[in-house]
Amino acid sequence: MASSTLQKMLSLVSLLLLVMLISSDHVSSYSNEETQALLKWKASLQNHNHSSLLSWTLYPNNSTNSSTHLGTATSPCKWYGISCNHAGSVIKINLTDSGLNGTLQDFSFSSFPNLAYVDISMNNLSGPIPPQIGLLSELKYLDLSINQFSGGIPSEIGLLTNLEVLHLVQNQLNGSIPHEIGQLASLYELALYTNQLEGSIPASLGNLSNLASLYLYENQLSGSIPPEMGNLTNLVEIYSDTNNLTGPIPSTFGNLKRLTVLYLFNNSLSGPIPPELGNLKSLQELSLYENNLSGPIPVSLCDLSGLTLLHLYANQLSGPIPQEIGNLKSLVDLELSGNQLNGSIPTSLGNLNKLEILHLRDNQLSGYIPQEIGRLHKLRVLEIDTNQLFGSLPEGICQGGSLVRFAVSDNHLSGPIPKSLKNCRNLTRALFQGNRLTGNISEVVGDCPNLEYIDLSYNSFHGELSHNWGRYPQLQRLEMAGNNITGSIPEDFGISTDLQLLDLSSNHLVGEIPKKMGSLTSLLGLILKDNQLSGSIPPELGSLSTLSI
Repeated sequence: MASSTLQKMLSLVSLLLLVMLISSDHVSSYSNEETQALLKWKASLQNHNHSSLLSWTLYPNNSTNSSTHLGTATSPCKWYGISCNHAGSVIKINLTDSGLNGTLQDFSFSSFPNLAYVDISMNNLSGPIPPQIGLLSELKYLDLSINQFSGGIPSEIGLLTNLEVLHLVQNQLNGSIPHEIGQLASLYELALYTNQLEGSIPASLGNLSNLASLYLYENQLSGSIPPEMGNLTNLVEIYSDTNNLTGPIPSTFGNLKRLTVLYLFNNSLSGPIPPELGNLKSLQELSLYENNLSGPIPVSLCDLSGLTLLHLYANQLSGPIPQEIGNLKSLVDLELSGNQLNGSIPTSLGNLNKLEILHLRDNQLSGYIPQEIGRLHKLRVLEIDTNQLFGSLPEGICQGGSLVRFAVSDNHLSGPIPKSLKNCRNLTRALFQGNRLTGNISEVVGDCPNLEYIDLSYNSFHGELSHNWGRYPQLQRLEMAGNNITGSIPEDFGISTDLQLLDLSSNHLVGEIPKKMGSLTSLLGLILKDNQLSGSIPPELGSLSTLSI
């Protein structure tokens, strides 16, 4: 019995040794083929001696005679940017930002049956993406971004059915997006932005049920957005802006309940904004500006309580701004300029206590500016110019002191500039021109030390210019044309050395042009026409080398 047991044990040891031997040969075969493939690719690079690839060698760095080290070939698993599995086969190549200069033409894709991760982004690689890339059947992560790859995306990329992340951004890729990408059922991130891709978005993208992030912006994509994209119920982000897309926004987008960002701006989309977008309860940013969208702003958008950014400007939207917009309590940035919106500004805007940016300019809005806007203490930018608004400016319009940019020009406003606005310390830009505002010109602005640009032209301001205008050290543009200003130009107007434009035309100014104006070394434009100035033009103005107007 002992002999029988010993015999079984010897048989088991022999079998184990045989398996180890076969396995060793198998590993050796893998390792050798992958090593040679990497070395061949390295040799094809224009800078194959770059410091990042110094470890890519068969022999130790201290070898003096390669003929004596034929048996000491190093495994690629120890090379820079290379990782292997337990069997010694390459599973990961990470050479991001490694100074590589060359192509993928001599990269033997067929030599890497277990390769799952490739990141060669931020290099200087060029030429086409070889169709043989489809041989990397185990690949899960592929990043070729920020190189100079050109040509089309090979249709063979659809063979990479295990792929989860595909990044090809910031290259020079052209042609259309291959419909075979719709075969990548495991894909959850697709980034193709900043290339020269053209043609339509393939309807097959609607098959990518795991897709969470889609980045197609800054290409030349055209045609309609396929309604099949409404099938992508796991989508969290869509960035398809800055293309040539036409047609409507698909109503099927209302199915994308997990969507937090929808960017479709700077295209040629037309038709109405689908009310179904009001179903996107997770949406935080909606940007549809610079399209040809028409019709009203859907009331359903006002149900998006998590929305922080709403950009609908530069379209052809019409009708009133919904009163329900005051329900968007999370809004920080609301921009509706450059449309055909009419009616009054909703008083409910006063509920948006997180609002920092409000652009309503260049519409057909009428009525009063709501006093409730004075409650928006975080407001930094308020632009409601080029409308048909009348009445006075709200008293508390800079009560919170946060206002930086303010524009109410080209309306029918009357009355004085409110005290809170006169002493708005953070104000850098204030445009009042083209209204019927009144008050003493020397008192319209008080404590605004950061003021860079103010335009008071074509109103009904009166009084004389005071030395106060010389106390704004950062003032670059001062425009007061078309008022009832009297008296002479103070010498102090030569103090503001940053002044680039001074327009005092079409008033009732008398006296001489101050010699000190010759010290306004940054001046580009000086407009004093249509006054009753006298005397000679000071020769000191001849030293203003930048003066062009």
